Amino acid sequence: MKVLVIFIALLLPSIAFAKADLKIEQNDIRLSRETIVAGDQVRLYASVHNIGDEDVSGYVTFYQGSNLVGASQVISVLANGSAEEVYIDFIVPSSSFNIQAQVEGTDPTDEDESNNVAITSLYQPILDDDRDGVANGDDDCPTIADASQADSDGDGLGDLCDTDDDNDGLSDEIETEIGTNSLMTDTDGDGVEDQSDAFPTDPERVSEQEEAEQGQEQKQEEGASVTFKELISQVAQTIQESSTDEPDEVEGSQATTSAPEEGLETAEMTVSPNAIFRYTRDAWNTFTFMEVGSVDDDRILFWDFGDGVTSSKSVVVHTYGASGTYTATLTLKDAAGETVSEQTIVRVPFFSLQNPVVLVAVVFLSLLLLIALATLGSGFFKRRMPMRPS
Repeated sequence: MKVLVIFIALLLPSIAFAKADLKIEQNDIRLSRETIVAGDQVRLYASVHNIGDEDVSGYVTFYQGSNLVGASQVISVLANGSAEEVYIDFIVPSSSFNIQAQVEGTDPTDEDESNNVAITSLYQPILDDDRDGVANGDDDCPTIADASQADSDGDGLGDLCDTDDDNDGLSDEIETEIGTNSLMTDTDGDGVEDQSDAFPTDPERVSEQEEAEQGQEQKQEEGASVTFKELISQVAQTIQESSTDEPDEVEGSQATTSAPEEGLETAEMTVSPNAIFRYTRDAWNTFTFMEVGSVDDDRILFWDFGDGVTSSKSVVVHTYGASGTYTATLTLKDAAGETVSEQTIVRVPFFSLQNPVVLVAVVFLSLLLLIALATLGSGFFKRRMPMRPS
């Protein structure tokens, strides 16, 4: 009997002091990446420790500030065992934030809830809209991914966003068309920049000024006195003389003929004052512009359609975005550097059924007219109905 009493006395302390106690601390919460970018998906991890001497089950809930993050995660933590690991996926916000993890719903009940909540320090995400690893504030082209941050002309605008990579005054689009290098101001390396070089891709041919001087000397030797402008005028005169139709409308300096091009039987053709170019109306706001006066294969031409759109092609189909009056300009530059510029007025009428605004208005007014006619007809019918005797 005495032995039994001693055994019970030894067992009682362990029963009396057995308890459930889970713990989570700030350093138990972590993200799957050290560098976090706004909008990216990362994983939140949390480790829960059992510092009591009973096995405990429960769940962990994550919060971003006061907002719940996903669903609660179930845990089962052994007494004197390893920590229980839980995780959940999380979208990084575009502003600073912290994460809170809370142990809840324990079974048996946690006897010390003071260590059941932990919160991280403040995280500051990187704003990188194009996901190229360079923050928006340091990115020379924040809308297009470019980890190399190439900026050929050093103007602070990356090549992928810069319309003139070498800053030589010629856009990348024009340089592609004329065959020059958009990353070099002097493609042929002859000492003359592409913008001023009559032959920007030919290092063997002289520069613009020397070519002009040699051309002038050659004209003097041959007794020639025809300039580029005079040549244009001669071609214009030839075009005018070869026209068999009289102009049926003259407004300002524009001459419009009724002779359509092949395939455009309903289009009217308009010739610029000196017949350097012509254009035809293909639709309400669409025109085909064609340079016709130059005979120099080495010429450089530049269109300005008066609405902010430009081109360097000899034939261009252009659509105006709205009705109005526009000044279309063509500038020609010959091998000697001499330029000729020509303008004409292009009118896009407002009152056309091809204009969506006018079409909607016509349909609306037609509906109103039909409603009015129906109303009048109904009233007339009622007045004509004979009254029944009472």
